[in-house]
Amino acid sequence: MNKLFFVFLMLSLNVFAEGISDLNAFVNNVSSMSSEFSQVVLDKKGSKLQDVEGVMLFKRPNKFRWDYLKPYQNQIISDGDRLYMYDQDLRQVSINSIAKVGGSTPLLIIAGKNIEKYFTLKNIESQAGDESSQNIKWVEAIPKEEGAGFSKVMLGLTENKLSVMKIVDAFEHITTISFRNAKYNVSLSDNDFLFKLPNGVDVVQNGGVPTNLPTTSSSNKNKDAELIAFVNDWANAWSAKDIDLYLSKYAQDFKTPNGDAFSLWQTSRRQKISSQGKILVEIEDLKLSMKTDNSARIQFKQKYTSDKLTEMSNKSLVVKKIDGRWLIQEEISGK
Repeated sequence: MNKLFFVFLMLSLNVFAEGISDLNAFVNNVSSMSSEFSQVVLDKKGSKLQDVEGVMLFKRPNKFRWDYLKPYQNQIISDGDRLYMYDQDLRQVSINSIAKVGGSTPLLIIAGKNIEKYFTLKNIESQAGDESSQNIKWVEAIPKEEGAGFSKVMLGLTENKLSVMKIVDAFEHITTISFRNAKYNVSLSDNDFLFKLPNGVDVVQNGGVPTNLPTTSSSNKNKDAELIAFVNDWANAWSAKDIDLYLSKYAQDFKTPNGDAFSLWQTSRRQKISSQGKILVEIEDLKLSMKTDNSARIQFKQKYTSDKLTEMSNKSLVVKKIDGRWLIQEEISGK
């Protein structure tokens, strides 16, 4: 079990350090980054507990992906709205709302903004034992939130660029992440941060217990995982106001609320969504029921937040698999 992988991830959301001014320069001037990284974890006696390598990408605001490649393959991906953490050993993926974990994952420190909302920052001196430490400026970040799972994060910057990050957890383990062959302000698309759900995995929704995926059939289990991914993609597209992607989730025979032609309903939805300011659609208490092998009902609690409205409702989506894709045939809302 590579539990240290997840301990690191959930430790906390901190750090853009340098002299604090260098950290601010990094946040303000670097909109995206790609890099190889190495991650070493030492216990409080200095014994090595973990040594892994991988590649990372980030794009502001709040989009990032960490692909662990050696000696195991795990993933941490944020599409800006949802955080996906895939543990290959457990065959499990956890899904959390970024809005709910904003102050509790150090990876968002790199890809986000507003660090001082979650952390108290101060300049610190060079870290003993670091090669080329004279060229690195350090910032220490102490979490303001209790129970963050770590005591501090230290960011090392070289010429206004992030070169190393250290996280000290509650057990006094030190996780050191070193970046190499980094490229800054690279061209990245939103598709680079889409999570592809592996077949046959358990899904933990919103940090809760694993969604009740049937144990009687691996085929049913895969279908449930597909449906969970589908409804999260639907909510994410709506939240991002990616109207083309959002509308692509609906079948041509979708039962429109007022009996309008599907094309008229599409035009109406496009106008309504585009006229809104910021949108966030959050899903909780997901329940799935298969009607046939290729049709299902998805029930959940939906929290819709915009600049003008916050609304909780119960929702059901009747979906059908058409040409290999799940599509919405009916959408039912209730208070």
